[in-house]
Amino acid sequence: MPVRLDCKTLSKNEAMILHCLFFKDSSQGNKQIIPEESRRIVARLKEWSSRIPIIPEVFSTMEFDAAIKYFETDIPPNPNVKKGAIISQTHSQGKLLAQVFLDGNNELVQRPDGTPYGRQLVASKLDKKLRNNFGNKELIIVDLKDRQLGVEEFHQSIADQYQQCLRDLLRLPEVVPVMTYEAAIKYFVTDRPSDPRVEKGAILRQPHAQGYHLGQMFLDSNNDLVRCSDGKPYGRQLVAKKLDEELLDVFGTKNLIVVE
Repeated sequence: MPVRLDCKTLSKNEAMILHCLFFKDSSQGNKQIIPEESRRIVARLKEWSSRIPIIPEVFSTMEFDAAIKYFETDIPPNPNVKKGAIISQTHSQGKLLAQVFLDGNNELVQRPDGTPYGRQLVASKLDKKLRNNFGNKELIIVDLKDRQLGVEEFHQSIADQYQQCLRDLLRLPEVVPVMTYEAAIKYFVTDRPSDPRVEKGAILRQPHAQGYHLGQMFLDSNNDLVRCSDGKPYGRQLVAKKLDEELLDVFGTKNLIVVE
């Protein structure tokens, strides 16, 4: 089981951005942290460690307050970020610490290029407060305060997710002469997966040599892409030479439509 931080150890400023609840059930939108889940998170991070930026300088001491402060100052502009995770591993020069951001399903939150948000560093030693919080465990989970992003940030976060898994969408692009608003919305009705996680639909528009590249996806309540059991997202992509007036009007100057 991961370490649960004691709110009494947090400064007033830290308490403003951190909660003391680390074991939310699924009804609250976060996947519960049980021992098996803790081990999975650690294994996942180790698997991705080569893609997480590492600070070249060796820290003489890593303080608990500095580690927690990182989650405040470097939190990504992504609404899927729900938690922070600190993982400690033995290193020839002390401890190798990895700090990453997790979504509600305890998956690594990634940049558009597929690299996880976060950092790695080597510290010769950890201060007493950080050592006490780790105890004999290698994982600390930090529950971050919910944030409300602006419209632009929200749209960008959906676009980033789409870019990461574009190649995984189930259908290769087909070219249609005209995409109408009615046809786009009808797709969300006729092709809606029988997956209870589906709450919304999203249409992303991008320029294409032949017109517009459109991606239609299904989102859950956390605005994460809903995926099949094999990991591929539900949805489709296609190229439209033109969009009808109604669809153009709905897009306006934006490139994302979210259908509730």
